[in-house]
Amino acid sequence: MNRHAFAYLKEWYLWYEHLPAINPADFESLDKMIAAVKYREGDVLVDRFSYAVKKTEHDDYYAGKRYGMGMSMQRDENNAVFITLVYPGSPAGEAGLKRGQQLLAMNGVTVEELDENGAYNKEHRGDADFAERTDWNNVYNAENKGEAVQFKVLEEGEEFETTVVLDDYIGKSVLAYKILDNNGVKTGYIHFKLFITSSEEELNEVFAHFKEENVDELVLDLRYNGGGLVKIARHLVNLIAGDKVKGDDIIKLIYNDKHQEQNTSYKGDVLKNSLSGINKVAVIVSSGTASASEMVINSLTPYVEISLIGSTTYGKPVGMNSKDICDQTIVPITFKYANSQDYGDFFLGMEADCAAADDFKHDFGDEREEELSVALYRLSNGKCPSNAAVKSSQKRKNIEELIPVELKGMGKIDYTF
Repeated sequence: MNRHAFAYLKEWYLWYEHLPAINPADFESLDKMIAAVKYREGDVLVDRFSYAVKKTEHDDYYAGKRYGMGMSMQRDENNAVFITLVYPGSPAGEAGLKRGQQLLAMNGVTVEELDENGAYNKEHRGDADFAERTDWNNVYNAENKGEAVQFKVLEEGEEFETTVVLDDYIGKSVLAYKILDNNGVKTGYIHFKLFITSSEEELNEVFAHFKEENVDELVLDLRYNGGGLVKIARHLVNLIAGDKVKGDDIIKLIYNDKHQEQNTSYKGDVLKNSLSGINKVAVIVSSGTASASEMVINSLTPYVEISLIGSTTYGKPVGMNSKDICDQTIVPITFKYANSQDYGDFFLGMEADCAAADDFKHDFGDEREEELSVALYRLSNGKCPSNAAVKSSQKRKNIEELIPVELKGMGKIDYTF
């Protein structure tokens, strides 16, 4: 299996000439081999992206199949824990949990106790008389289907309790959308989370609504979107600016010199639900905005006035073609991409025009939410609010084990990017 994978890399890897001389049999797993051969420039890891995964996991991701609670959480500057995202229709969503709620306890154990117990377990795990205490790993990372986890949360000053039962669910691409009145300008807002197979239908529904309501401007929220399928990126660009991009090579994929025949250009087009006359788009971004999300931004830039709100994006102007090998799928970098002006060099990310912090104490689409508020101000005034940079400097603490980064590759048609 390793031998076949390495042979594929030598043929298709974008930086194949930099692959080290290895014996594939020396590695006990595909993912360890991939990690060992990823392209570096000196001490700098250029290829932060290639990976290997079980085929079933890869296929399920792009089919939208998920398992668990269907939510994520994060700490604020005071160490309080807030729900930042809930997938509609997930176990957490069905239980009434939503973004902006503050977590008080899980299974009767307070947040403070979970923190203290985690520190205790880490320090004393090797002790002869060690007895594990209930911490985040025990509670939040529950694994068994049908297992129930009790939540106590605070919302708008009111406490309530609910139970989340772990189960399968379908991860939706669109987490929220609405039409806002921004100083008399009809403005569409959409929080877009996943570039997967089902995204096209969801986007069509949203943009049909936007088109019917004749929105004049758009806020595209990609703050948590780590990428996905190229065909969905192209579809989204066409929905936003089809009248402006029609006939142009809006996305160009460039392969290594062994496979220049695979180089592909995707033309813009007007779709049934394409908006017309959109000249300004504010895009909410973060370090979790990557791949196909950055492709959309890069492809739109020559045609509409783009304002980036939030913080610098991840920086992934390259994509992958996946390869199934037995029960595994390898997903190496196989191409770079550019827009109609042949630009695509942003490995350091795209810098925000207006700095703003992720205000997870307010739900998506709530005009009080900091990043949306800054986006609307930018659209109306053509500049950033004076306090935007100050607010964005506030420190946020992640609960790393609670909110794994969902950074996916950008795939050509049915592959991943």
